[in-house]
Amino acid sequence: MAETSERVTVRIPQEILEGLKRIQEARGHPTISDTIRVGLEHYIQVELPSARARKTVVSLPHQDYLHLEELAEEGVSVDIDDAIRTAVREYIRIRLEQFGGRPSPPTRTTPRDPRTAPSSLRTVPPGPEAPRDR
Repeated sequence: MAETSERVTVRIPQEILEGLKRIQEARGHPTISDTIRVGLEHYIQVELPSARARKTVVSLPHQDYLHLEELAEEGVSVDIDDAIRTAVREYIRIRLEQFGGRPSPPTRTTPRDPRTAPSSLRTVPPGPEAPRDR
């Protein structure tokens, strides 16, 4: 956080406060203010993206999220964001080839040998909805 800060007072409905409290507990933020600061930083990143990249929020089925998490833990991807970026680039490349566009060369190699992918990726049981803000 910046060395200097400004105090801002905002009234919010009780249901939003309850949601913030749930996020605070889940993420381990010391205070509601910390939770709000993190949320505002995320909002600014989404609404004022850099010139080179745009952020988007994607809701994934829980099982897909667990697969991505496991790929990251196994080192197949750097993290979940990296796995999603790689999948999107590959999807776009394939679609452009299918429909006659000019695909750009891949900027990253495909994940390691598929035979080394964790076998548990196919056996993850269904669970609650995945977190949306990673």
